[in-house]
Amino acid sequence: MKKLACLTIVLLFSLSAVFADEPVRYTSDTFARLSYINGHVYIQRATELDYEEGMLNMPVTEGDRMGTTEGRAEIYLGRGKYLRLDRNTKMDVLNLPNPANDLTRIQIWRGNIFFSIMSLKKEKAIEIHTDDASLYLLEAGLYRIDVRGEETEIFVLRGLLEAAGETGSVLIREAQRIEAVNGYFLGQPSGFMAVVEDSFDRWNEGRDLEVRKRMARRYLPAELEDFEYELAYHGEWTYVFPYGHVWIPGGITTDWRPYWNGRWVWLPVCGWTWLPYEPWGWATFHYGRWHWNAGFGWYWIPTTVWGPGWVHWYSGYDYIGWAPAGYWGRPGVIIDSIYYGRNTGNSYRQGSRVLTVIHKDQLKARNISKVALSQNSVKSIGQMSLVKTLPAVKQTNSSKIRLKSLRSDSSPTPKSTYTPSTKITNSDSSKRIKIKSPEIREKKEERNIPKTTTKIKSKKTSTTLGKITSVLSSKSSKGTSSKSSSSKSPSSNKIKSSSISKSKSSSSIKKSSSQKSSSRTRVSSKKVKKKK
Repeated sequence: MKKLACLTIVLLFSLSAVFADEPVRYTSDTFARLSYINGHVYIQRATELDYEEGMLNMPVTEGDRMGTTEGRAEIYLGRGKYLRLDRNTKMDVLNLPNPANDLTRIQIWRGNIFFSIMSLKKEKAIEIHTDDASLYLLEAGLYRIDVRGEETEIFVLRGLLEAAGETGSVLIREAQRIEAVNGYFLGQPSGFMAVVEDSFDRWNEGRDLEVRKRMARRYLPAELEDFEYELAYHGEWTYVFPYGHVWIPGGITTDWRPYWNGRWVWLPVCGWTWLPYEPWGWATFHYGRWHWNAGFGWYWIPTTVWGPGWVHWYSGYDYIGWAPAGYWGRPGVIIDSIYYGRNTGNSYRQGSRVLTVIHKDQLKARNISKVALSQNSVKSIGQMSLVKTLPAVKQTNSSKIRLKSLRSDSSPTPKSTYTPSTKITNSDSSKRIKIKSPEIREKKEERNIPKTTTKIKSKKTSTTLGKITSVLSSKSSKGTSSKSSSSKSPSSNKIKSSSISKSKSSSSIKKSSSQKSSSRTRVSSKKVKKKK
């Protein structure tokens, strides 16, 4: 551990020397990982209007939108925290931890999401917002949030959270649930049977069992323990002096090398970021260093500092190249089947099998291994020199996948570009936060999703406690004139009444809620229909 700590200090010092004029803008938790995909998943970057199809190991950053159609997805938030999306679900990542604070904020627009949280640094470090309520996690645990139109249903299977609405906040404890409509809670938290009921429950339970597997022997530091089983499944560990235990990948080809099978994506917060196509690639290409040995080939040395891609860049006439950084912070080379990890030269040594070279116009290629030059071709392009700056090639819309329209109704869900104007603090008194979107995203907005996906159905899922929307509509219509009813905006899904005050509306909701039995447990939609 002392050796690992010393290496971390050396790496941080070297980074501060290279990027002395640039403030540190991210930490290891600033980037979430798309860690599992089952079916069709899409992502929309914060600075883009087009969607692209989600891929395993794709980095998710602050401001991104994630969604599913006929599929499910899992997002790894770091240190035992997972977010799982059901089919036909859409959410925005409002905030992720950065050097200024550790806050994570998620906005759910529709669908069902599980939050599986094994560790929580402090209370309210994770916030969940919907159109009906704001939720603040107070303990590690397991939470399910269902958003259906104007309704939000909250389940606490384990843990404790605080839910804030228009009339204040309430604590929801383990094995309790509550429902909110249009910002108002329907009564007080009530108990429910915390059992596996639908396919989403079963899928989440299966994923939890998979990611929580613990190995009898551990080789990774505590910061990376979530990847222990994943690496053990795809490779093996061995001891190499002076680095300690190192990991050797299995199932790779003889011409394989680090940062070769994948592609580069441009992220505003950190620049060019490697997206590996190997299922085990998140830990091994964003943490640690790669070395080579004549006996067993490439091996990975764990470290705990996250990076977009630990490589050194080279440039030469119309070509760009990169080599994986070695343990000592210098690019490595292989000469006559001997690996040198402290190459001090500023130019690429001919004959090395470490460098990956492409034409400068192909940095946006969707698979680098398909466009990379062969070793013989690299010899013919002449000298390539080491550079300290990232390639000045930015992502353009031409490399994006044009995708089919996502909208399931006439009024698209606006994408939030929420950025706090003041310093974010976690106060003791929580309140409901309404996330507003700029008008420019609401006017004639055309969104696209993969052509392989099916259009999201506009039919709303029936609520587990009955059709509350119809009850509320009948209650509010008694105190509302026909004139005010006809003046409602057709694009609004909210229940509004100009003649009824908030207090009357709240009491109306509570009255309709009190007519329901407080001992009701969570049941499926089919059971409700049969009951009706």
